[in-house]
Amino acid sequence: MSSEFEIIDRYFKKKMKQTALGVGDDAAIINIKKNCAIVISSDMLVENVHFLKNTNPARLGWKSLAVNLSDIAAMGATPRWATLSISLPKINHDWLKEFSKGFFKCADQFGIDLIGGDTTKGPLTISITIMGDIKKNKSLLRSGAKINDDIWVTGQLGMASMGLASLQGKLKLAPSIKVKCIKALEIPTPKVLIGSHLSRYANSCIDISDGLIQDLKHVLKASAAGASLLLNEIPCDPFIHASKKYQFALNGGDDYELLFTAPKKHRLAIEKIAKKTDTAINIIGVITKNKSLKVMDQKGKSISFNKRGFDHFA
Repeated sequence: MSSEFEIIDRYFKKKMKQTALGVGDDAAIINIKKNCAIVISSDMLVENVHFLKNTNPARLGWKSLAVNLSDIAAMGATPRWATLSISLPKINHDWLKEFSKGFFKCADQFGIDLIGGDTTKGPLTISITIMGDIKKNKSLLRSGAKINDDIWVTGQLGMASMGLASLQGKLKLAPSIKVKCIKALEIPTPKVLIGSHLSRYANSCIDISDGLIQDLKHVLKASAAGASLLLNEIPCDPFIHASKKYQFALNGGDDYELLFTAPKKHRLAIEKIAKKTDTAINIIGVITKNKSLKVMDQKGKSISFNKRGFDHFA
């Protein structure tokens, strides 16, 4: 079966006539004024594909907007507006009350106006279009990584995929860790605050939705470069280090953290904005001229990794 990206490239990637950046990055860019561009992205969540059937509706409302905000953050832009289209198998006012409560809690926290959308009858499906703004030609792209750039990530990786595996009965976790992992899965925090500052320092950026390895490969392909990662520098829960279940951090997905690359000269400036925005960040590797992707252990030896990883939500 063709991947999502193969389908997009084959059928929907066409030459743009009046668009600065179209299909193929975290969001599209439309220049509207001399010094301003609008950044737009759409995402869809389908029951039993992207979320489990009995997911708490308030958490689902939050997540449905948060995952879109993450795309805008990855472009270095500031999110402003959203539309919401939802397909419902039946009208359930209690469910809608909780869903909207979670949606608007996220919207209020990040200053988003809901400006329109649509409703219809069908399988539970949530589709959101998010829009933001940024100074013209300042957007961060996947194609901007430079040789010898530091590779940075925000937050911790692997928590959400462990939460999913736990809910699916594939992973047994201590109750305290399980609660944290399910929260990471169902209530991700988009890195909007630091994202809006990164265009001053970073060369490229992407949000981690499909897993560290897969999303880094998108950057490397777009930038015609390679990378070397240090396994022990990848931020993850102590459980992953102790159990050696690194596939969650490498391939798990649903993290909605930012992966970005930047020149070494900007390390101090990036650390300052991370502190200012209360965002955990770590350098996990370097962009290389060799176009391969290597993951190195603490002894400097290249290790193999599970390229498929565990089942996760796209």
